[in-house]
Amino acid sequence: MWCSKVLVAYDGSAPSAKALDLAQSIGAQDERIELVFAHVMKLFALGTGAEGPLIEEANRVHAGLQQLAERVPNKAHAHLLKGTSPADLLLKCAEDEGCDLIVMGSRGKGGVKGYLGSVSYAVVQGSPVAVLIAKDAPEAGSADATTEREAR
Repeated sequence: MWCSKVLVAYDGSAPSAKALDLAQSIGAQDERIELVFAHVMKLFALGTGAEGPLIEEANRVHAGLQQLAERVPNKAHAHLLKGTSPADLLLKCAEDEGCDLIVMGSRGKGGVKGYLGSVSYAVVQGSPVAVLIAKDAPEAGSADATTEREAR
């Protein structure tokens, strides 16, 4: 088995949804592969009154990941990571869990399309284990999609 425990970072963005799909595909290769789903709640607005919606959203996403963990055939569980540095939290979680692969989206909700996001970049640079970056599929009208169709 080429990996035994996979950390999957999920923030609700399209690339992170793709990361969930990829991780489940990897898990489908061998039910002994353990999946660790992680969502980061960035703590930057605490005490301002803005934390209520952030906490509710983080809890909602975490609950969804817990439900996914119960549905997949692999051993799986979900973490809600809280802190100020998402990349550091993900790297620490991967280390603490003994993961040998990290799967994440190319950019998060705030990322600029076409560029590797700051969290993804930091994880790739800081990770001692392999990192698989999931990208969005090109949009139907984009130049990349047109080139891809012409190549077929």
